[in-house]
Amino acid sequence: MIVRACRVIPGSSAREAGCFVVWVGGLRVWSYPPGHGGGSVGERSEDGAVLTPDPTGIQPLISPPRSLVGAIIGGKYRLRRVLGRGGMGTVYKAENVAIGRTVAVKVLHHHLADEGITIARFQREARAAASVGHDNIVDVLDMGVEPNGAPYTVMEYVRGKSLAAALRDDGAFEPERAAKIAGQVLAALAAAHGEGIIHRDLKPENVMLTAQGKNRDHVKLFDFGVAAIIDTAQDQRGPNDLTPSGKTMGTPTYATPEQILGDRVRDARVDLYAVGVLLYQMLAGRVPFDQTTFPELCRAITSEPPPWFVDIGLEIDPALEVVVRKALEKKADDRWQYAEEMGEALVPWGAEPPSEMADATDTLTMELRQLRAREIELWGGEQKPSSDARPLVSGAALLELTQFLRERFGEEMADEWISRREDLHTLVKGGLEPDQWYASPRPISVIEQIDREVGRGDRQLVAEAGRYLARRASELSDTRLEHKTLTPELLFSHVPDVWQHYFQLGDVQVVKLGRGYGRLEVGRLPDASLALNAAIAGYLDEALRIAGARDVDVRVEKASALGDDKDVYEATWSS
Repeated sequence: MIVRACRVIPGSSAREAGCFVVWVGGLRVWSYPPGHGGGSVGERSEDGAVLTPDPTGIQPLISPPRSLVGAIIGGKYRLRRVLGRGGMGTVYKAENVAIGRTVAVKVLHHHLADEGITIARFQREARAAASVGHDNIVDVLDMGVEPNGAPYTVMEYVRGKSLAAALRDDGAFEPERAAKIAGQVLAALAAAHGEGIIHRDLKPENVMLTAQGKNRDHVKLFDFGVAAIIDTAQDQRGPNDLTPSGKTMGTPTYATPEQILGDRVRDARVDLYAVGVLLYQMLAGRVPFDQTTFPELCRAITSEPPPWFVDIGLEIDPALEVVVRKALEKKADDRWQYAEEMGEALVPWGAEPPSEMADATDTLTMELRQLRAREIELWGGEQKPSSDARPLVSGAALLELTQFLRERFGEEMADEWISRREDLHTLVKGGLEPDQWYASPRPISVIEQIDREVGRGDRQLVAEAGRYLARRASELSDTRLEHKTLTPELLFSHVPDVWQHYFQLGDVQVVKLGRGYGRLEVGRLPDASLALNAAIAGYLDEALRIAGARDVDVRVEKASALGDDKDVYEATWSS
């Protein structure tokens, strides 16, 4: 932890308050001594003063920027009044005098205007926001640079109030309202992330709520002032890198553990963590971590779990709490991976289904949806009826899959789902032996049922269970499949042995195998089901990736459950 003090210029009320700035891992925050009226971490002084460090560790506090109310920007935008001040600029309500339209104009702070990289970042913000064109993102109408060098951005003027103001006025929200607002924020982020843009400073002040038709909480997301462009082609480092690794530019309360620790943050999942904090705050009326000193706040964000709702006196649907806690996981890999994915998880509580849901880009998701489409053709809108067969399943598989449910949904919710299947509940309650075989009530069908209740019904959750089995095999260094030492081709050759360790599937064999290609066939199945197809496809996809394969593409070429003579899986990859 690096702590740097800041002097305050004479006459500043911030100095009278004795405020100081703390940097941890490159993250700037404001703090006040005990007893000060604004004593919570992360606040500014009343006069909006900005604390700015320099490499020596001490630099004067910069006075609030001079108000430009009354001035004309860009030759046609008359600034009427100040709407708010942020870390990079001041936002004004303004009028386009040429056409009489009310707009919002953001002008870069004067003390930053001579920093070339800040100007470039400011201009990039405007171009990035303008390129998205989403209904839940504030439109950018114009941009330019004043003769004195101060850049500005012209945005649509949004009538309403910020989420921060709504929380102050209304307190905790009902779950339906919280889910609807979070769903719209996630829809905006999905559009931004699709363009390679990360917000990185998501907080209630950057979420505007306005009326649109019957929706009184229509979301408008703005201020991509610290957005990072994801560059998949090259990882720039050096003087032209506008968002250098290791620099964290965000609001502490909504920052991820990796941002607090100063790690690389060019990752869209930092935004999903922030949505988790917002959702927790909307449901609870408080943020998950509200420690009063900055070191305590950092410690909590990086190492402590968020309080359970029941422990702070709230009765929230446990399944909704699972969605929130998954967003707040300490490791990015354990969080929701995509904004669309988290948005879909909130649909049962009122969020609108993601409008671009059908436009999946990963091949496994598209494959599962194609199987679902074939199923609908055969069975109408219903999923294929389950048979009464009770195939043998190993205790190891039952233990792994029940643990998957507990990790994904929490103990209470997982136990509730398991208890709905009395035979499975009896087995789990009585204790399972990993090396024993059980006439199982098909645990994968239980996961399939959960997918119908809380997912889209296309068996994505079942595929994730298959992925989980692959990860567990790798973590435990399973002697039947040494993921860390096998090539993808050798791994594929061992798949029949591994799956027959978990399930009695009939005849499983690899019929074709070459560099970057494998074909697996399963015949004489005692209990054909698309759930099993999804689980095996998920397993193959994850296991190959763990073994070092890239560009993995797994397809279910044939499915007995859809009338084919056997199950056939084809996989291609590059090494």
